[in-house]
Amino acid sequence: MNMRSRSRAWALNACSPATWLAGVFGLFYFSYGIYLPYWSLWLDGAGVSAHHIGLLLGASMLARTVGNLWVMSQVRSALHLQPALRILACISLFSGLAFYWADSGLYLWLLMLLLNFFYPALIPLNDTLASRYIVQVRLDYGRARLWGSLAFIVANILVGQVSAHYGVDWILHLWLLGLLGLSLMSLVPVSPKPMSGADEPKGEGLSTVWRRAGMPSFLLIVALLQGSHAFYYGFSALYWQQQGYATSTVGYLWGLGVLAEILVLACNKRWFSHLSARYLLLLGAGCALVRWGILGTTTELGWLIAAQLLHAGSFCFSHLGAIRYISRDLAPHAAAGAQALYAALAMGLMVALLLALSGYLYPVWAGRVFWLMAALVLPVFWVLRKPLTPAPSFT
Repeated sequence: MNMRSRSRAWALNACSPATWLAGVFGLFYFSYGIYLPYWSLWLDGAGVSAHHIGLLLGASMLARTVGNLWVMSQVRSALHLQPALRILACISLFSGLAFYWADSGLYLWLLMLLLNFFYPALIPLNDTLASRYIVQVRLDYGRARLWGSLAFIVANILVGQVSAHYGVDWILHLWLLGLLGLSLMSLVPVSPKPMSGADEPKGEGLSTVWRRAGMPSFLLIVALLQGSHAFYYGFSALYWQQQGYATSTVGYLWGLGVLAEILVLACNKRWFSHLSARYLLLLGAGCALVRWGILGTTTELGWLIAAQLLHAGSFCFSHLGAIRYISRDLAPHAAAGAQALYAALAMGLMVALLLALSGYLYPVWAGRVFWLMAALVLPVFWVLRKPLTPAPSFT
């Protein structure tokens, strides 16, 4: 078979970008939907003390921030994206397998730091792949990404049921199953491959992207919006349980928020594709302000349901606005660096700092910490009074 025939056969057997990315998002967020809420439970079952767990998770968040920046700084071309996905998925899988021999000593520390240096970097990498295909084949980002949200819910429910019946060891087993699936999915051929434009320069470094007009303002906005979710992520379940709600009810409330997110993602192209990044970020800020105000004021079930439906705005509109800014308002060769800064600063470092602050304030303020989260959103409206990227001057 000559080279042309092989290329034709490869293309016929390849996935479309939409199908392939739906699989990548689904398998990654299935694994992440296990790791994020349940990993501390697995550590506890492995005999790690609560104090030690806190130190491990804090150090892991710092490793995540550094890892996101380093990994994405190495991705300087669209041709690097799929190979980088394969490498990160395999490193994550083999790091996970090593936890079968982990204890609470130095070995566990090294494993946690190694894992969190590489594994969370799949988040900005996957979104960079999606941003590339938005430009290249007009990908419907919402339709691809919603499979990740759906898989996150499935993982939450499945692991909760399985670990309750068969023990916390199944947290590790099922997490590794998700990572194995992601590793295999990364090997599936996709056509067309992510490619840079013929005249597109090499990807910009992080310092160059940071100096782009509007980038510091954009990063401040998304850091405040995503960071305002820190208390919700870390303490809402505990707070609602202390207010008398059963664990199952708390789980349903969390699931309702993700279902609302899925609805927005499914309708993104039809209802929201005409909206600018700035307008989406404003909508996200408005929803966040109302949501945290409700949660800081009452724990009545009806209002909690309303607040959880606003997750579709506080998180999803904010995230879609960030992706739209990166994919539409920036040059394609700046996308990888912008994704790295967004993931590391807004969804990594800012959340870590506010989680630490929330842990300090919660024993004194309890649910009133939600009001602090609402206050963090207010500067967003002031920053967004002007377009994110100044119009070019023709003088």
